[in-house]
Amino acid sequence: MAVPYFVPEQEIRTTVTRSLVAATGIEPRVEGLVYFTILPRPAMRFEDIHFEGNKRTDISAGSLQARVKLLPLLFGRVEISSLVFERSHLNIEIASGGVKVLGLPLRSPATAGEIAGFPEISIVNGIIDIHAEGSERIDKLENVEASLAWSGSSLTMRGSFHWGDLPVTASVHIADTTAIAQGTRSSFRMKLESEPLKIGFDGGLSFRKGLQAEGALAIESNSLRTALSSLGLQPPTRGGFGAFSMKAQAQLTPASLAISGLAVELDGNRAEGGLTLTLDARRPSLQGTLASDVADFSRYASGFPMISPDRTDWSREPLDLKALSGFDLDLRLSSSKVIFNKTELEKVAMAAAIKGGRFTLSVGEAQIFGGLLRGTAAIGPTESGAEIKLDASIRNFDTERGLGELAGTRRLEGTGSLSLVLSGTGSNINTISRDLKGSADLSVQNGSLIGINIEQILRRLERKPLAGLAELRGGRTPFDRLTTKLQITQGSASFEQSQIESAMLRVTLSGLASIPRRDLDLRGTASLLRADAGGDATFDLPFLVRGSWDDPHLAPDPAALIRRSDVPAPSFNAAIRPAQ
Repeated sequence: MAVPYFVPEQEIRTTVTRSLVAATGIEPRVEGLVYFTILPRPAMRFEDIHFEGNKRTDISAGSLQARVKLLPLLFGRVEISSLVFERSHLNIEIASGGVKVLGLPLRSPATAGEIAGFPEISIVNGIIDIHAEGSERIDKLENVEASLAWSGSSLTMRGSFHWGDLPVTASVHIADTTAIAQGTRSSFRMKLESEPLKIGFDGGLSFRKGLQAEGALAIESNSLRTALSSLGLQPPTRGGFGAFSMKAQAQLTPASLAISGLAVELDGNRAEGGLTLTLDARRPSLQGTLASDVADFSRYASGFPMISPDRTDWSREPLDLKALSGFDLDLRLSSSKVIFNKTELEKVAMAAAIKGGRFTLSVGEAQIFGGLLRGTAAIGPTESGAEIKLDASIRNFDTERGLGELAGTRRLEGTGSLSLVLSGTGSNINTISRDLKGSADLSVQNGSLIGINIEQILRRLERKPLAGLAELRGGRTPFDRLTTKLQITQGSASFEQSQIESAMLRVTLSGLASIPRRDLDLRGTASLLRADAGGDATFDLPFLVRGSWDDPHLAPDPAALIRRSDVPAPSFNAAIRPAQ
């Protein structure tokens, strides 16, 4: 109780001010009350304190408590044990010249020669603003609880904060701040831990024309999607982005982050390679090359739903491409096997790119369904929503497997080649299907149609036009060649050339297929051929193919059969009703 009378308050205040100047390099300005307290320990308390550098407030605090060591105080000496900033507000600026931490001591106080035994600095319920030069965005760290302790020129910082909705604990150790102040390298360790994300770095740090670091980087997350969402970043697909881990050697400069010797795992997919992140505040870009044994992309397929929930129509859900607008990407991947839903590709060389909000996936070469795939698919924003483009070809593939997985039908066997060029715009898949334009060419060699024996049906109807109309399905139709050429305009596919040929059979087909309605309206002619007739047709049967893609209705042209039969039309209609 008697100490304040023996040690003048002004002397304590002067000592505290010297400590603050040593800590910040700036003279404090106190706008509130100043008073000395004894219990629970001796301390000088400053209300509403500011430190001003240049033309802006570098650091401010609702209050500052300077705790005084009791034993030296009893002998008339003033020594500060700790400085506690309450409700403080600090700023960190990232510029082309480096990182400027305003108001925090990143050099040993001993270099300034002010005081020995520099006090520990604590921050309670603080806020830190992080601002990048050239950007209006300010990332805010809130609820900051931290302590800074010096040991010679070594600085250790420990604490916790909230980054968005993400609570984080952090520890940083700089072995030699004097070396950093002189532009040379110092050992540096950092660890950030939160519920969904952990980051560790162990290497070197220096300030030479900006912040530079090199060393071992490790990142681990039990849910990368949760971690990115907590930081205000939206993954580009609805599925995936779960468990994530990576280890690499990292080299940071003011303009880029280069990662080499990378070993990364995401959603069970493992890859190795290197990445380079260009740190542009307006639009960062990522470039890299990765190699893997197996890459399963099935869980990312839900990003752009193709079919409506009841599977009767194309999806009407709006396409959201906002996730593609925040960064640029140039990523190349080679893999022994790539899995996408039930489709497998082998010996894959592919590239993914994002530029100006437009995503492009290019396959330079891949083995699929026993054939060779090359192609490019792209999606990007337009005034009406989104634009898609597809230019792909598959050569010498197993048509039963390929069309079964791509189109959901296994009615065609043989070795085929398919080329497809499509484009369309719209706000969802349904509207895009109505705008589709392009072309498709399919040719199949030495194959067969499954589910129908056209030659057998023709021979039966040649003998007796009304025989067996209820049994059109069953069996198979072998052929030597099948060719189909489609011209697509406004979502309607026109069969310009479609023909099946064998030594005993020829089938031609024409008409339209509606992509938006997913139905067929086709007319064809099936002809029996005989070698002794010089390849000419001995029997022609016109037929109709109508109905949905999933279950088309095939029937002979009634008018043609009536002309070959003596049966009146009403009786004929009754005869063919079971076949419909």
